Amino acid sequence: MSKRVGNFYQYSGAVHMHTTESDGTKVLEDVVALGREVKLDFMMFTDHMTLSNRDAGKEGFYGNTLVVVGYEHNDLDDHHHYLLFDSPAVYPETMTASEYVAEGSSDNALGILAHPDEIRDRMAQFPPYPWKDWSEDSFDGIEIWNQMSEWMERLTPFNKLAMALSPRKSMIGPTDRILKKWDELNMYRKVAGVAGVDAHAFPIKVGPMTVEIFPYKVHFRCLRTHILLDEPLSKDFDRAKNQLYTAIRECRLFFSNMRWGNADKSQFTLTDGVNTVTCGGSVKYGDHVTLSVNLPSRATVKIVHNGETILTTKTNMLDYRVQQSGIYRVEAWKGRRGWVFSNHFRVEPEGE
Repeated sequence: MSKRVGNFYQYSGAVHMHTTESDGTKVLEDVVALGREVKLDFMMFTDHMTLSNRDAGKEGFYGNTLVVVGYEHNDLDDHHHYLLFDSPAVYPETMTASEYVAEGSSDNALGILAHPDEIRDRMAQFPPYPWKDWSEDSFDGIEIWNQMSEWMERLTPFNKLAMALSPRKSMIGPTDRILKKWDELNMYRKVAGVAGVDAHAFPIKVGPMTVEIFPYKVHFRCLRTHILLDEPLSKDFDRAKNQLYTAIRECRLFFSNMRWGNADKSQFTLTDGVNTVTCGGSVKYGDHVTLSVNLPSRATVKIVHNGETILTTKTNMLDYRVQQSGIYRVEAWKGRRGWVFSNHFRVEPEGE
C-alpha cells in the first residue's frame, strides 16, 4: 500500500516503549504484535539502561513494521532521561547528563530528551523526572508530548479512578513551557520535536481494584510521530533505519493525537514558488513564500512564528503568505485538545 501523500511519503509510528527487559509488562514480540494490529509503520523501543533486545537480534522488520531498539539513560538521581539509538553500547551509569549527551553525539547516536518538563509534586509515589542541565546541547530531539508523563502530571488522589478508567480523555496537549523551550532552541539550530508514548502498561491499585494504565494498544491509538520521506521506506533494514533516524534529525516530521482523528493524511509545505519543502525544510524569503496546511478534517489552526502565535483560524486548508523571515510551525486543535503539531520550517533572510 502506497504511503505517498502529496510530494512526500508518510509513515507513522510509536516512539519510547518499554518491555519486560526493564519496567514494561510484555516481551518485545508481544508488544510488536499489538503495534502491527493497529498498523504502526515503525516502533522505537527504549528499555532503561539495557540493550538486551538489540543484543538478542530483535531489531528488524516484523511484516511491514520497522522495529528499532535503543535505550533510556538516566543519571544517578534518576533525572535527565535520554533516549539513545545506535549507541555502540550502554554508557556508564556514573556519567552525568552532559557527558552522555556529548558521548552520544560523538558516537553519532540519535539522542532525544525524554519528558523534560515534568514538575508534578502531588503524589510522592510518582515523582517527576525532569531535564535540568541544558549546558550540553548536542541532542537531536526532544519529547514535546509524552503520553505517560501528561497523564501523571494531571493525576491527583481524587481523580485517580477516573483517570485510570479513561486515560486518553485526560490528554490535552503539550505544555506551554515545553513549546516555548522548543521554539527557543530552534531559533539557533534544528531540534526535532517528537511525541513519546512511554508505554509500560503499568498495573496500579485503585482501592480494591487493579487497573492497567494505558495498555500498549491504547497507547498506540493515541500519540503518533509521523515521518516524511522523499522516497518510500526501504525494505532493507539498515537503510530503513537510516531513513527513520535521518528524518528525525532533519525535523521532517509532525506528531498527532490519533484520539481526535487520524492525522496520517496531514500535509504541511512551504514554497517560494519554485521549491517546495516539508517540515524541517527551508526557503529564502521573497514575495511568493507560502506556508500551506491541509488537514483531514476541520480544526482550529494556529501559525506560530518565532514562538508567537500570529494567526488562529478554524479550517482544514490554509495558504498563509509569509510576511517575514524566521521559524514557523503549525498547531491544530480540536476544541481545547491538541491534535496535530508540525515541526519547524525556516524562512531564511534574503541575501544569506
